[in-house]
Amino acid sequence: MNRNGKRRKRKMRVDEAAADDASPSFDCHVFPILLAAAQTTRQSSNSCSPAALAARLLRRVLSLSPQMLSPLPDSLVALLPRLLSSSCPSVAVLSCEVLGAAALRSMEAGEVLASDSGIASGLARALGSGSQRVTEAACNSIMDLSASSLGRERLAGSPVLPRILSVFCQVESICEFVDSRTTKHPKKDTEANKISYLIIDTVVLLVSSCEVDKMQSMQQELVRSVLSLLYKVWKKVKLLRSSADCNNRKNQLQSREYEISKAIFNLSIDLASPACLEPDVVRKSIFGHAESNFENFVLAYWEKSPNLYRRRQNTQNDDPVFAALNSAFNLSTAPDAIIESFIKGLVSCPAIASDELDINSFLHEVHGSLGDAIKYRQDIRVLRTEEPSDQTSRVCVGEKHFFDDGTVFLDEDAFAEKCKHAFKNGYSIALRGMEFRSEKVAAIASALANLFGQPSVGANIYFSPPRSQGLARHYDDHCVLVWQLLGCKKWMIWPNPKPLLPRLYEPFDPLDCTLDDNSGGVEVLHEGDMMYIPRGYVHEAHTDVGESQMNAYTGYSLHLTLAIEVEPPFEWEGFAHIALHCWVEKQKLGGSRFDRSRAKEETLLFALVLHVAIRLLSNNDPIFRKACIVAAKLPSSSSCTTVHLRALRSSQRSTFDEIIRSIEKNCSFKEALKSIELAVQEKNDELFQWMSWLRHLPQEGDAGLRIDFCNILEALEELVEAFSSNPEQALVGFTGFKSRFCRYVVYEDACESFETLLQMYRTTRNQYMRGMLALHGGARVS
Repeated sequence: MNRNGKRRKRKMRVDEAAADDASPSFDCHVFPILLAAAQTTRQSSNSCSPAALAARLLRRVLSLSPQMLSPLPDSLVALLPRLLSSSCPSVAVLSCEVLGAAALRSMEAGEVLASDSGIASGLARALGSGSQRVTEAACNSIMDLSASSLGRERLAGSPVLPRILSVFCQVESICEFVDSRTTKHPKKDTEANKISYLIIDTVVLLVSSCEVDKMQSMQQELVRSVLSLLYKVWKKVKLLRSSADCNNRKNQLQSREYEISKAIFNLSIDLASPACLEPDVVRKSIFGHAESNFENFVLAYWEKSPNLYRRRQNTQNDDPVFAALNSAFNLSTAPDAIIESFIKGLVSCPAIASDELDINSFLHEVHGSLGDAIKYRQDIRVLRTEEPSDQTSRVCVGEKHFFDDGTVFLDEDAFAEKCKHAFKNGYSIALRGMEFRSEKVAAIASALANLFGQPSVGANIYFSPPRSQGLARHYDDHCVLVWQLLGCKKWMIWPNPKPLLPRLYEPFDPLDCTLDDNSGGVEVLHEGDMMYIPRGYVHEAHTDVGESQMNAYTGYSLHLTLAIEVEPPFEWEGFAHIALHCWVEKQKLGGSRFDRSRAKEETLLFALVLHVAIRLLSNNDPIFRKACIVAAKLPSSSSCTTVHLRALRSSQRSTFDEIIRSIEKNCSFKEALKSIELAVQEKNDELFQWMSWLRHLPQEGDAGLRIDFCNILEALEELVEAFSSNPEQALVGFTGFKSRFCRYVVYEDACESFETLLQMYRTTRNQYMRGMLALHGGARVS
């Protein structure tokens, strides 16, 4: 037999070994060859080289022995990290294909392979090999391994993600794709286009699947580069969506718009904002440079009375905050250009629940709609106040809207033209959520939230034509700072006759139609002026300020409102609930009464009754509705500042002491129990949904020592059952419990828990804000 015949026989024996699904045969005959190929660092054209033999074996594994793929032999799995990193492109490509084929054959096997750290590292090296063939094969393998959610999560948390992000930024054809001016797909799909689409799809899939905490380890410079390019991809896809052939061509980008928008959102949520402002900078800009100004505002005006801050014309340009706002809205141009400056590029900002502290839960809830076009009323209003008839008081007039509720504006250019037309016909444009659309506004809003010790501050922009009134006379459930940026506007504000401040999310009371127009105060705001309006104060504003007040801007006006929204946990009522919770948790850890099981259960039930009693008390006692600002952030760089800090903190402590006295004196066990019994009788816990935020406070001990605030009705039923047999004894026990709480509650413990909860709220809202800013192009790198 000649030498060629020997080679053919040897080749047949190797192929037969590869076709044999018995692991011992694989280990004896195939493993040594693959191991030799894995150890080889140099390419060779010799057909008998280890790499060439390994390539033939891998082809046979793929074509002749599908049974071997379910599962792959352990010895092959152990070799795959090295084979994926092979210097021979054919070996690396075929190893990727074997990996993908095994994942497609069995989802369970795919999850195991995706969870293998060695394989993930091998795939990362394959992505960075520099070979287009290997990169393409690695991307296909990643897509196959990502068939299950677990597989996606594992790869997204591995070295694969940072490597594919790096590759994404380096592929020239992706840059060419986003920079091209064409609005149609290329008629011919080149190999470069195909690999570009595949890399984009892989990036979008992994980033969308990555948990928030895994993103924190990413290099911020890399993330910014990816965001800049991915945002361009997203805008390009939105531009191409109207192409008639976009759904008919193969090998096009598979990622949908909302999937790309989610990837952009995910990448940006933990990205440090470049436009950050310290609370002290905003304090000086609004209230003045003297440290005492803010203290005076809090003690004299906060939630009590309106106040006007006049700004001198020659100091506006020196104010970094006012200058930032001017540049953000292109205020030196004509009205049409101003309208375009804040309408072009908008996307809808879906609402996030007030007590939602898990950004992943929010993203799951808005799946498929993130990045959608803006929606009328949710994002923007175009409206004017109707003229009163002879029989109608100005108090009772309504608003006329230019668009129907819920209208979605898919054609951005057409929408902008309609807004310009409406503006010329007396309609004001009110754009909500500016802190999610402009980095400069976001920086101001965040600094103001820190200054007042609240989770967030909302921001709206109002642009009104001459001699017009946008919103009808109304009051707000939040305090506002009105900042006049352009032109003049006349405001009328009426005193609040009600002792109780309105709460967020509660129904508004109808306005009194007998409200006397002459009883309101009148102020005209000029450029740079700011006015504080407490929640509950009825007000209206219009641009009919008289000829003498008009300036070069011929009567139109633009102002920004900064809304300091006090969420339920951050009112003084919320602080009282937190203080009660902290005290009860402390009893669990150290109180002798908690040594007995019965005492433990009774203490928890008494705590639940007292939570309800505090809520009922807050419906009548105004102090409970006020904002708690124990977490207000002021500088402590000077002795003067420290004195004012102490004064503010002293006032907060005095308020707490007053609240504790009110709880001890006025919290009624019978009223609280009666409301609980009614809810249990009707099996309706609607009136107790306000307690849901308490679930975010930590509870020690096993399930029997915790209140399930997510299923509060069950806890209320247990309470009624425990106390109904002997209500008088329960009253005695509750009275003692309340007395001990009011005597031994620790203010500092409550402050610590309050700030911890505040930080949790801030984290989620800042993540949402950064995500939405990125979808508005805020994270782009110039």
